[in-house]
Order: sequence, then C-alpha cells, then structure tokens
Amino acid sequence: MLVLLFSWLRLVPAKQCFADGIPEFGRRELVNDGQVYPVGLFVLDYAAQHATAELVNILLQEKMGYVVQKMVNGSLASHAFFALAGCARPTDYSDRGCSEERTTRAHISVEGWTAGYPKEWQLLQRDYPSVAPRNLGSMGYVGTTSLFIPSHVQELAYNAEGLSLDFYRDYNTSWRQPAQFFTRIEKINRSKLMVCEDTSLMNVEVIKVYLEITGDHEGVSQGNESIRGRCFDQHFWYAPACRSNASSCILSVTGGTGWGISEMLQKATLLGMPLAWATANGWEAYTSLPMDYDAVFYWWTPDPTFLRLNAKTIIFPAHDAVEWSKNIRGTAATRVQIDKYISQDLTALAPDIEEFMNNYQVDIQHVEKIMLDKLQFGESYFDAACRWLLANGDWWRKWIPDKTKCFARYGLYNPKEEKFVDNRANPNNLKCEVCSPGSFSDTLQDDNGTTFVCRDCYAGSYQVFGASTMCNACQTGEYQNETGQNSCHRCGFGAYQDVIGQSSCKLCPAGTTTTGLGSLFITDCGCIEKTINVAKSQGLFQCVPCPEGLTCPFGSTVQSLQQGEAPLGPQYVPQLLEGYWSDSQDPVSIYKCEPRASCPGGKPGDCAGGLSGIPCARCPGGQTWAGKECAECSGVTFVLWAIVPPLCLVCLLKSYDLVDSKADGEASPLQACLIAAGIAFNVMQTIAVFGLMSVTWSQSLSSASSGFQIFLLDLDQLGLNCVLGSNNVTRFLLRVAIFPVASLTLLSRWALAVRTLPCPRFLPQRCRVQVKKWVFFKTMNCIGKFLQVGFATFSAVSLQPLMCYHHPNGLHSILKYPSTFCGDSEHVIMIVIGMVLMAIFVVGFFAACSLAAWKMPTWSLKEDHRWVQSFTFLTGKFRLDTWWFGMLLLLRGFALSITVVLGTDRPQVQIALASLVMLLYLCALVRVWPWKARVLNVADTALSAGMLLLVRQASAATLTGDQFNDVFSALILVLVSGSAVFMLLMCIFALLFSWRYGDGGRSVLHLGADINAETMSKALKDCAAGLLKIESAQLKEKLGKINTYDLEALQATITLVSLELIQSPWRFNSRVALQAIRGEAPSTDGCPQEQHVPVQAPPVLSVLPEQTQPHCVEH
Repeated sequence: MLVLLFSWLRLVPAKQCFADGIPEFGRRELVNDGQVYPVGLFVLDYAAQHATAELVNILLQEKMGYVVQKMVNGSLASHAFFALAGCARPTDYSDRGCSEERTTRAHISVEGWTAGYPKEWQLLQRDYPSVAPRNLGSMGYVGTTSLFIPSHVQELAYNAEGLSLDFYRDYNTSWRQPAQFFTRIEKINRSKLMVCEDTSLMNVEVIKVYLEITGDHEGVSQGNESIRGRCFDQHFWYAPACRSNASSCILSVTGGTGWGISEMLQKATLLGMPLAWATANGWEAYTSLPMDYDAVFYWWTPDPTFLRLNAKTIIFPAHDAVEWSKNIRGTAATRVQIDKYISQDLTALAPDIEEFMNNYQVDIQHVEKIMLDKLQFGESYFDAACRWLLANGDWWRKWIPDKTKCFARYGLYNPKEEKFVDNRANPNNLKCEVCSPGSFSDTLQDDNGTTFVCRDCYAGSYQVFGASTMCNACQTGEYQNETGQNSCHRCGFGAYQDVIGQSSCKLCPAGTTTTGLGSLFITDCGCIEKTINVAKSQGLFQCVPCPEGLTCPFGSTVQSLQQGEAPLGPQYVPQLLEGYWSDSQDPVSIYKCEPRASCPGGKPGDCAGGLSGIPCARCPGGQTWAGKECAECSGVTFVLWAIVPPLCLVCLLKSYDLVDSKADGEASPLQACLIAAGIAFNVMQTIAVFGLMSVTWSQSLSSASSGFQIFLLDLDQLGLNCVLGSNNVTRFLLRVAIFPVASLTLLSRWALAVRTLPCPRFLPQRCRVQVKKWVFFKTMNCIGKFLQVGFATFSAVSLQPLMCYHHPNGLHSILKYPSTFCGDSEHVIMIVIGMVLMAIFVVGFFAACSLAAWKMPTWSLKEDHRWVQSFTFLTGKFRLDTWWFGMLLLLRGFALSITVVLGTDRPQVQIALASLVMLLYLCALVRVWPWKARVLNVADTALSAGMLLLVRQASAATLTGDQFNDVFSALILVLVSGSAVFMLLMCIFALLFSWRYGDGGRSVLHLGADINAETMSKALKDCAAGLLKIESAQLKEKLGKINTYDLEALQATITLVSLELIQSPWRFNSRVALQAIRGEAPSTDGCPQEQHVPVQAPPVLSVLPEQTQPHCVEH
C-alpha cells in the first residue's frame, strides 16, 4: 500500500476548523471488498497545491465526515497521475511500479497542470485503462507563465509619463526610455547572479533555435564546433534594443538555470524590448532579487512567491499556436487549464466525494488570497484555508452535495435512530451512509429527485460486502429463509436446490438422502445405504431394501448395478457379493450360488469359469467342469466312460473272492490295514458331507471337501456332462442307480449255478466254460460290505432332493443341483427317485443290519453260522463284545446327511446338529474302544476329535470370518490327515513286521502290548484252583466288598471264559462267540451240540466243584 511503501509519507495532525464540524471519531473510511481505508489526498509539494488541497481536506473531513489521509510527495502533475493509478513508485522515472492488480490508496489530487505532461497521461490511459485516473476538469482558473513587473513600477511609469509597462509596446526605445523606472544594471549585487557559463545560454539547442528564428548573430558566440549565447559582463545577455547602450537595458531576472530563456530571448529580440537577462544564483536569490530591485522577472501563477509585489503581467500578442509549433515564441504563452483528478475507483467507493470534486471550483484570486494569508501570518496552510472557509461560506457550500442525495452503494441513514430509512419525508438528521452487508443500494425517486436507499436483501439472496448495488442470489445448493443476511445456508442432508435465489431447499423423495451439504440437483439424492432404487426412469425413486447377496452403498440404482459404474464414483456402485448371481435383465432378483466360487459377484450375469444358466450352475453344451473352469469334452472322457463302468463291475464281482466271510478274535495285520483304509475312506466321506452344508468353511477345508465329493458319487468332476448332458434328473438317476445295479449284479452272479455254457461258433464244440457257484451267505456278506462302505454315500444321495436352500428372491434350489428349483417337475421326479433309494437301500439296509445286530448273540450261541457269517461285514471289524458298533457308524453317516437336510438354510443349526452327532460318536468310541486293534481305536479317536473341532471352528468362522479361523482350521485338517497317515503307516508296518517275524505284528497293532498265551493259561488255572479252595460264603463276602465297576469287569470275564473257553452256561453279558464268526464247531465237553443253549446266569455265583462237567440241558 502507498502509505507503507513510500518513505515520503507524512501525516497531517488532526485539527478542527468548524465548531460544528464532524469530529474525528464520527468520520468514516472507504469500504472496498471488505477492506477499509481512508480517503487518500495526494498533495504535490508547492504552495498552490497545499492551499487548494487543504480546502478539500477540511471539507471532506468536517462537513462530509470522511477520514482523509494526506500524502505529500513530488512536485509535478505527472507524479499525481501515477499515484492515483496505484503505482508503487510514482516519482521513480525508471520504474513507477504500476499494475492493474494494485488497489490505489491515493484518490484525489488538485491543481494539476495536465497540459504539461501529455505523454504521461496518455501512457496511463493506454496501458492501464482499468486504474488510470479521471480528470474532472478545471479548478476554476488557469495557470500562466510570463514576464511580470512590480505594481509600484507600473504605477510610477504610468503616472510619470503615461507608460503602460504592463504592455509590451511601451518598451519600444525608439520613443520611450522605460529603463529609467527600473534599477540600473551596475547597481545589482553580482553575487546573486549566476555566471553565464552555468546557465542555459550555454545550451546549444536553445541558442541554435534562437539564431534560426531571429538571425541575431551578434547575440550569440559561434566557435568551430559549438554555438552559445553571448555573455556580457559575465552575467548578462543584452537584447538588440539596448546592446549598443547598456544603460538603456532593463534588469530582467529568471531562476533555475534559465527558466523560460528560449521564450524570453525571442520576445526581447522580436518585439524590440530592451531587456538585460540574468539568472539568479539559486532559489533564495531568485525570490529576493525582484523584492530588492525593480526589475522584470520570469514567474508563473498561481504562486505566492511574489504576491507581496502585487506583480502585473506584461501583455504580449495573443498566443499563436502555429508559430509556437514552429518554435517561434513571439506571442504570449498559452494559458494552461489547472485541473483536478480522482482515482477511477472513487466513483464506486464514494460517489458523494466525486460529486463534491465536480462542484469544487475556486478563482485564482481566492487561491492567491489563501497563499498570501499564509505568508502574512506565517501559519500552516490548514489555518489559512480554515480562515478562508469561515469567511466564504456562500462560496464553498455549493460544493457540498445534498446529504440526502445519495449515490449508488449508499443509502439514507438516520444516525440518531441508528438505522437506515427508506424515504426522506423528514430530511432532518439524514445523511448518506455506505450500505451494510446484507443490504443493497436501491434507487428512490421522489419529489426531490433521485436518491438511493439501503434495502435488506430479500429471502433467497445475500450480500457479504457493504456498499453494494445489488444482492447476490443464493446459488444452487443453497438457500436463505431470512432477509438482510450476508450469507446463504447450504442445503442439509436429504435436501437439494436446483434453482438460484431460493428461500428453502427441496426435500429428497422418501427413502433417499444426499452424500453431504449443498446438493444441487434431485440427481444428487439417492437411496440410503442398504437400499436400492428400482425405478426405471432417471429422476424417479422407488427405494427397496437391498436384497441378500447385494451390497448397496448410498445412491444405488438398478442402472448402476447393470452398468457397473455410478456417477459418484466406483465406491458407490452396487455389486453382487461373491456367491450370488442375478440376471442382467432382472438384476435385483438375486440367486444364491452353490458352490460360492461359481459366482464371482460384481455385475449381474457374470459367472466364473465359463459357467452359464441360473445360477451359474451348468457348463455350456459340449463342455464339462474341470475343477476351476469349463473345458471342452475330449475323446478321452468318452473312452473312460466306456471302459471304467465295466471294469468297476468286474472289480465288484472279484470282490467276492477278496471279502472273507469269516473273522477272528484278533485282527491280522492285513485285516487291520483294510479296516484302517475303511476308516480313512469314512473320514473322507464325512468331510465330503460337511461340504454339503451351507457353512462358511476355511479355504483349506473347502478345497478338501470339494475334492472328496467323488466319494458322494459327484461324477460331474469326471465329465458326466459329456456323456449324459446337463439334465439334472438323468444325472441324479445315474447316481442312484449305482447301488441297485451293483447289488443286483452280485445277486445275479450268485444265482448262476454251476453249469456248462455253450461254446461260441468260432471255437471247437468240445470247449466248455464252467461258472463257479457262489455261496449265498458269502454273497450276502459281499453285498453287505459294499452297502456298508457306501451307506453314508447313498444316504446323502437319497436325501439330496430334500436339501433345498433358499434364494434371496424367494425361490428354492436343490443344493447339489442349483438349476433345479424346488417344487418344479424335475424336483418331484428326483424326490420320488430318492425316496425309493431311501426306502430300500437306506431304511431297508439299516433295518436289516439292526435286526442282525440284535440277533447276532443268539445266532452265535445257536451256532447258526450262515447268518453270522452273512453279517460278518457288520461285526468282523470289532471286538466280540462290541459287535454292535457298526450300527453307530451307519447311524453317524445317515445322521450327518439328515443334518444337512434339516439346516440347509441355517448354518448354525447344521453346525449344532453335526457337532452333536460327532460328539455322541466320539463318546461312544472312547467309552468302548470297539476296534480289534488299539492303534485303530487311537487313530479313530483322534480323527473324530479333529472332525468335531473342524465343525466347531466353522461356527466361529461363520460369525467372524477372520484370518485366524482359516489358519486354525488348516492346522486341524493337518491333524486329521496326520492321524490317518499314522494309522495307515502303523498297519503297514505291522504287516511288514508280521511278514518278517511271524506273529510279531500283533504288538505293533496294539502299540506295544503283547500278552503271552502260555502265561495267561497258567494264570487262569491257578486262579481256578484258588477259587475252588474258597468257601462259598467266604467268596460271597469278598465279592460283596468289591466296587460295582470291578464286579462288572468280573462279569465280563466270566462271560468270556464261559463262552470261549469252557462253554459254561454263565452269561452275564451279550457277546458273539468266536467260533461262530470263524464258522467252527465248538467243543461240547460231553454234551450234544444241539443241547448247548444260553442259560440265564443265577443271581448268585456258585463255584462248581473241581472237575465238575458242564451243565447240559435238554431243549
């Protein structure tokens, strides 16, 4: 700012001129875009400037109520031009620091000689049009430069000889002697004169022009290379009219180095004036010489220097502009209009000041009076101007604008009531004030003419700055419900405004909101989070809850779901979650995918791995699922399906020879390996059934379960689609038919008796092929073994049509066949097929096994070896006292499948039921340890515990889904796998050990336990002998003191001894006889075989006499 940048700034002390003037505290400053600063009065440092500027200063402050800052600097009108344009360095000729970006702090300048600086004025108007100052015209007088004489000299000459020395003609020496009225040259103090060599007489250009115009060669000195004015007596230049007689020359004085010398020399020569020109030696000499000597002197007006002389201007021929343009100065100099200026922005900032400056005009006599007053009293220009103002009220009052005549940006204000008014019916105490923020200046037309009033901004508009001519309409997204406000409010959440200048916002439709404040259009409204707009047309809203399987951020629409992009950005795009699918034509009808990986989510219609259909459940025709994607059916697939089924039937028939219907009390290493393989197979079946649950499994378990689906006859992995196509009923029927076909194949083979088959025609007639006859009970055992191994599988397969899971759109699909919807014709057919399988091969087989388990002790005692060996598959793997444990295995597989059916849509129910099933099985397993080999019991316990942990961990994963659950599930799966591997390795090791060392594999299977039969035999004998020595009463007494658990163990021992060693009638527990499962005839010990029947044990044990024979009974 100018006040801060210029070192030449000085502030004038505040004084009060008028007794009723506005005090300093009541004055106001200019307001510009929020900035407040005083009126800048730029004053050039010469007398006329100070005098005229002080009038402006006093009136602006005390009569118009403005704070004024005087800025005194420079001496040329051009300095004022640049200051009012806002230039930073107005007196610096090299760089004035001008810019249209600057805001000027200088607003007014007076008493400027515009004509003297045309180039500077035009430069500003051309280069800086937006900030160039404005010229308001004349001050009321003109400025002149000319020759003057003291008034007393003029009066003396006129009175003495009638000479009018204020007219150039009376200086003609042909008939007058005007020099007699002036001081003679020889009397002047030469020390106050400048020698010629230091003056403009030495200026070659000036003297050359003089010589060209006048031809006065005697008045110049010419050398070889230069020309200069001729000097007389070292200080003077004599005009031709008195050059021959110096005493007739009139003393003439100028200042500087020869102000106006070119003009004065020409006038003296061309007009015949006897002037002797000398230049004062400095300003002090210049101001004193005319005061001390009667002389002609060069001067200008207005200026106070020689006012006391009451000097008269010498009148020359009227100004001839043409001659002056040719450098001929024989006529009077032009009279220069003295102007006043304001900055360009003052019109907007203070229009009343502009009016005041337009009205401000004063004649030169008043200006000279003020300057003379200052000289006489020696006080400040403020005092001199104040005295003039106090004495000339009629003169200056016409300068002051009407207080009620306000200009744009102002309005009528009543300071007593401290409020703006909207009329001037009572003009007393009214004045114009800058309109405050929240209002605007509006035109008022009344009987007194035009003025302006401040009105409050209407509702829907605002104005942040004062001095405004209009209010700004609230922009879109904003509103203002009150009047007279300096800002607008942004529309809140759930509202928008698409029209400017409104007093309220429009509410978004029901169920919608906006992302933030200041929303502009209805399109900024959007359905709230977790809802989606299903309206088909833009601008309409029908928000519905976001369906399951779909993420609905704010502003979700069906269109953005279909297109995969949203106007607000990718974070606002609704997307299908992984495991869900919808059709692009009906994107909010959501389907749930099984398995989840088949539907990647994202845009509707997207399927993983090339899948298609609803919902991503089938490969296109000619393709089959290859694990991660659909692949083209190859010829290898058809060849395998042509070869593998017959091979499987051959292997099934061959199994008759491999499956032994006889068993033993101890598992051989080979049998242990087969049992271990069966346990491992059952674990894989169980994990495959887990995969049918709608539970969020870990990645590792999901992968394992997917791979084990082959054990549930999921033949799609083997390219079944290539053979049968994608019809779900056909595929399901094939899976169901495997069990009946296999069973009928075995029965058919049994039905063939030994017979001779005819030879084919291309062979000799003598050839014959005999078919080996199968034993019925062994055939039944083979079929039972097959059905037992596949029981969990066909239980799950038969129940699959009942495993219906729901889609978010309300439909239901079969879990295994998602493209078949529950309730349609395909589903009904599959239920019928599944129920047939259930009735015959699940319920029927389980009922047969239950009956066999119940009858097995009776059959073994009756030595009905055929039935016992027909169900060896059920009892042969277990200890003889836990022959029934095979039923628990069957029941576990069926119960897990039922779990999937009961909780298809409820993962937590599935987890709870599966956990219960596994826990009950684990408790039974630990309680009885049913397997014949200890290593099998330990391994099965570890496997069952691991699977129970897997199920329970799935519960945590379903609820939280964090990474720890995935890692922990993977560790459990490693434990299960390790237990299975351990079991198989131990059995294989026992087999190798037995092959190498004979019967030594038994200790391996029992983890080191090895009981010597000879030692046991001796011990039993000794015990029997000891018991015979104890009296019955004493034995009874001792038994009565033994713990119940120990008595139960003793009962089991008696039963074992009675059944397996001595065939005694004492039976405390049910048990299958070893001879029965081995198919051997037991020793009767003197009793006929048919007489050995079970006898209920007596309530009290009695010791048989030594060597007493077994009790034989008749039927």
